[in-house]
Amino acid sequence: MLWVGQFGIVNGQAQEETPWVGLFPEDVRSPDSSDAYLIVAPATPGSAEFAAELKEAVGTMFHKSKVSLTGGLLRALQAAHEHLRDWNRRSMRDHWVAAGVSCAGVRGQEVYLAQVAPASAVFSRNGAVSSLRPSLADAAEPLGLYDEFWPEFSRFEMQPGDRLLLLTPALADALPPAEPAASLALPLDEVLPSLYRHARSVPDCGAVLLAALDSPDLPAPAEA
Repeated sequence: MLWVGQFGIVNGQAQEETPWVGLFPEDVRSPDSSDAYLIVAPATPGSAEFAAELKEAVGTMFHKSKVSLTGGLLRALQAAHEHLRDWNRRSMRDHWVAAGVSCAGVRGQEVYLAQVAPASAVFSRNGAVSSLRPSLADAAEPLGLYDEFWPEFSRFEMQPGDRLLLLTPALADALPPAEPAASLALPLDEVLPSLYRHARSVPDCGAVLLAALDSPDLPAPAEA
């Protein structure tokens, strides 16, 4: 099973609900249930006020159109992109809005991560840590600015001990270089508190942690 935890900070204050962090588990569980977890990163001045709408659009569309995890993620991000593009078509360039996204679609132990810059994530397995940021040209520009985009996908078959951390780019940039690996190596219930100590210096940020457990009897809290 997967444990999911999160924290978010707005204007320097920790809050249960923040515009940057979205948790969208399936309402009715079944063997084919799939969930979406995401981080939204405003990319232009004034975009922060659209972040909450954007995450809701992604989560809602994912559950409406998820024949496959990748298909559901792509349609969800396309819907969010069109939402922003529609605003920008009716606005002066100085008021255009855009956002980056890291969105994980989860079914069982299978996870697909879709990213559009600015976006940041970290994957840890057996002490080896990989930083995940979009590098493909089609995923290098945020949602909302251009007609076309294509997210960069990463696939993980989660094994016991694996951890996938989604975090706002501002938080990723504020962490010391060795910190993601150090925090992800801690016991599970200490990972998010360790990251939060660094996050307190970032006014607006958030993180979502997915961790594969080797015991189905362990609890799976939703917040740090």
